[in-house]
Amino acid sequence: MRPLNSTGVRLVHYADKATATPHDPLAYSAWIINDSGEELTTVVLVLRSFTNAGMEKLHYTTGPSILSLGPIPAGGETELVFTYVVTENDQRHAGELISAMAVHAETASGTKLWDEHDAITPISLPE
Repeated sequence: MRPLNSTGVRLVHYADKATATPHDPLAYSAWIINDSGEELTTVVLVLRSFTNAGMEKLHYTTGPSILSLGPIPAGGETELVFTYVVTENDQRHAGELISAMAVHAETASGTKLWDEHDAITPISLPE
């Protein structure tokens, strides 16, 4: 077995808005990019956590039901989208939403790869 490696697969994770207020719909994109030079035979997106500034566990409104992907060819990429509607409770905590994800992958030759990325969305303060 080869060691886990953080090169060769990239996770780019972000929200479609720079800041948010209550009732705003947000779309969180998770782009998985294969920079390994060979096919990724197994790819798993891991939803690590999704919280507000009060450290309350949040749930995406919509998102893919299957987080195991593959194969992804060398140089290929795929996008998964998750949505959430900001609540007044999120704003009461006066901070940000933090969506943390990771990707675990394996190449055709058996190399295990990983990457992780957090998408942070500031919440506007109440007026």
